Amino acid sequence: MRTFECDSCGGALFFENDTCLACSKHVGFCSDELRMWTVETGAASGLAQCRNWTEYAACNWFVAAGAAAEPGYCAACMLNEVVPDLSDAHRRALWIETERAKRRLIFTLLELGLPLLGRGDKQPLRFRLLADERVDTGAVDPPPRDCVYTGHDNGVLTINIVEADDAHREAMRKRLNERYRTMLGHLRHEIGHYYWYLLVEGGPLQERFRQFFGDERADYDEAMRKHYEAAPSDAWAESFVSAYAGMHPWEDFAETWAHYTHIVDTLETANASALTIGGRALDSPLRSGERPFSAVLDDWIPLTVSLNQLNRSMGMRDAYPFALTPSVIDKLAFVHDLCRGASALEAAA
Repeated sequence: MRTFECDSCGGALFFENDTCLACSKHVGFCSDELRMWTVETGAASGLAQCRNWTEYAACNWFVAAGAAAEPGYCAACMLNEVVPDLSDAHRRALWIETERAKRRLIFTLLELGLPLLGRGDKQPLRFRLLADERVDTGAVDPPPRDCVYTGHDNGVLTINIVEADDAHREAMRKRLNERYRTMLGHLRHEIGHYYWYLLVEGGPLQERFRQFFGDERADYDEAMRKHYEAAPSDAWAESFVSAYAGMHPWEDFAETWAHYTHIVDTLETANASALTIGGRALDSPLRSGERPFSAVLDDWIPLTVSLNQLNRSMGMRDAYPFALTPSVIDKLAFVHDLCRGASALEAAA
């Protein structure tokens, strides 16, 4: 994530800011320009504040120029097909946290130049942000009726906003013996399913995908049953970035996609912060042209070592508790090339 600059006073602005702390001007994000502007500058350019900004203080984006599909909503909020009951204070708070993570996701997709509105006969991206009774009961186990499962189906990402509750999410992380679990991680994983559907399924890269990830025609329900009935052996670590990735090729791709977006966003943040490792500046992979993935790794691996050491110094878990084996690196390179190719096609379109 970049660090931005206030166009009124030159003060530093961060992505989540809605006010400049230096000059007290109200500020927001312009998705057309990928930059922050004061409300006055936005208004002078004909941009209005998103309805979720003015009505719920749940957004800080301007409505994109020419946006007409959902009048009054920004490029991120207009993707919502369903939201929870916002008259309920607890649901509204969890929805706001979910939207915060979703905007960071959408920003990265915009910087990567990836399509959001479908392609050919593939559906545009939409979000269904829902809640089940766990929001009210605090239960960890899924309810027997009307359970909301996070997942993807033909362009629709369903997200259970209960995952924005820190206590619930940590309980689930421990129960499933996961090393990492965040709302942003969920979103990055599920968007991986969307881009498999959009960029790989039925296309010229499907056979190459199978060389790296396996044959996605394998029975998914059976793979899921086996995954949850028996604890995976430690052998998964040789070929997969997580134990869950070993369940099925679809999940392997989605987990790999999530990690790729972890990498590019974190390295851009390091670059914007002028971090150096061993006296060498870290480049942003989002603005590096034809930079190969091997060069991205040259920055990423020493950065993760430093991040993990810093966290351990504070008595916290590793920030990046994963190991990248040669097999996983090959899969990440596939995603890297896929993103560059899709971006070039989108720019041409």
